[in-house]
Amino acid sequence: MAEEKKQSVTVYSYRKVWFVEKKIYAFQNIVLPFPIAPYEVLEFLAVVGAMLVMGRIFPILNNIPVVLRYGMLPYVTVKYLMKVKLDGKNPVKYFCGYLRFLFTRKECIERFRICRDHGVTVRINWNCGRRLE
Repeated sequence: MAEEKKQSVTVYSYRKVWFVEKKIYAFQNIVLPFPIAPYEVLEFLAVVGAMLVMGRIFPILNNIPVVLRYGMLPYVTVKYLMKVKLDGKNPVKYFCGYLRFLFTRKECIERFRICRDHGVTVRINWNCGRRLE
């Protein structure tokens, strides 16, 4: 008997292409000193807006220097929010999903009916992809 060589097949996947991290490297003709993620910019502006509102509600926060209040504190908060994960998600996305859950109608699935006809066989064909032959 001849020795059969095992053939290996390499399947290339381009799935990672869709998960490229989006970064802004320049704005108009101004090159930024470091790349910025657009999502981080939106979170930074949201935290600055929250600081403005909290400054109106709690006047004691106005004693914090402006550079710390509107620069360092939002920056540190955004860096923390980008690192921490709640249920495997970014905290902002988790909170948005929680609000969507609170304000949508909740339905529950009832039990399936018992099928009286036991002689019928059900075959499911998913047609999910091409058949390799």
